[in-house]
Amino acid sequence: MTGRPDRLCALRAAVGAPLPSPGAMAAFRDRALRNLVAHAYGRVPYYRRLFDCHGLRPRDIRTVADLPAIPISDKNDLRAVRARDLVAGGLDPERLLRVTTSGVSGEPFTVRRTRLEKRLMAGFWMRAHRHLGARTSDRVAVVRFLRTGVGHDPTPDRRLANAFGRFRHRMVDCTREASDILRVLRDYRPDTLMAYAGVLMRLAEEMTDADRRVLRPRLVMAGGEVLTPAMRRHIRQAFGAPVYGLYGAHELNLIAWDCPPTGEMHTCDDGVILEVIRDGRPAAPGEQGEPVVTNLHSYAMPFIRYRLGDIVTQGLPACACGAPFATIRAVLGRTIDYFPLPDGRRMHPNQITRALYRDAPWLYHYQVVQKRKDLVVLRAVARPAPAPEQLRLLEDRVRSVLGPTVTFHTEIVSALPASSGGKTRALVSEVPRDEA
Repeated sequence: MTGRPDRLCALRAAVGAPLPSPGAMAAFRDRALRNLVAHAYGRVPYYRRLFDCHGLRPRDIRTVADLPAIPISDKNDLRAVRARDLVAGGLDPERLLRVTTSGVSGEPFTVRRTRLEKRLMAGFWMRAHRHLGARTSDRVAVVRFLRTGVGHDPTPDRRLANAFGRFRHRMVDCTREASDILRVLRDYRPDTLMAYAGVLMRLAEEMTDADRRVLRPRLVMAGGEVLTPAMRRHIRQAFGAPVYGLYGAHELNLIAWDCPPTGEMHTCDDGVILEVIRDGRPAAPGEQGEPVVTNLHSYAMPFIRYRLGDIVTQGLPACACGAPFATIRAVLGRTIDYFPLPDGRRMHPNQITRALYRDAPWLYHYQVVQKRKDLVVLRAVARPAPAPEQLRLLEDRVRSVLGPTVTFHTEIVSALPASSGGKTRALVSEVPRDEA
């Protein structure tokens, strides 16, 4: 597989080597892009067809400035293709590491990569955490959606790190009641707390004075959802710690993280190429646009000019703090609503999506909408159409999660409408806030 020298260079940067100069960063990105494009054209059927269809050859893409010549792909484009046509020749898709993700768009999609790629991409996250003040000796609590509802067994790498007291992690399922999550956090007393922004808000609202006396993390990191300035202030006040945002996607790994001195977000320029597109052109600083991202280190299953469907605000080509990274100023997509229920619970709707992952392999695209406190509707695009017993199994499972006071039913539809930002939110509560 080509590109190994560049990936080793990126790994050294991710694990703590001195940051390159802006000129060295630009040269690295151009070289990494050329290697990636040559690899994708030579070994990945999807990209070879895409290039051939538009009269492109790898020699046409020499620098980042040439990247717009490649057509944009999105999740639906890739989901319509066989796994073998998305994965590099010589690799068995079934033997690669797999992550199935839907994000807020409600479109299940499987990402495949090698163990080396997984480790490299984890290195970029760790570098961002270090830049924000995390220490290798920290006790880290991660509150996120766990598909099984319980923390998974640590990987060999994680077990080794834990044994030496390095970046010790405690995984907590975000769909648990806020009081349960707070109890786990009180017992664990993390130095660093990581969670979705909406979950952190919910915990901040439920914290008692006793919680605040015990829960004193040194820093809080929020990702996966929009972190608004008001949310940041509220979470910081509750936990008594600085709150930093990170922006990433399963397909693309880390995209950006907060720059505390400037208030903007560094883009992970040695890991991805981020384009912010507005009306078909690059957005100017301060303009909102759509992120189109190329992962420079996904060789098993490349992502080249991949449309996320979010909206971000373009920043500066070089951060004012002096680091060799460009910036974005805000991420404006990705908010997940809690569902207020008649019995007084406020339920994280990923409890519903867990049932969807388990019992609905036929589900192609979906949206879960809470119409009233006592009415939840699943709008589903099915491929193929489910048998009656499959639909009944799914609905029974979801009803057991919602409880007897909530009506739940499924509407099979041909398509779901996109929002003004171009992305369908998968989890929506229409219950007015004054009733929640």
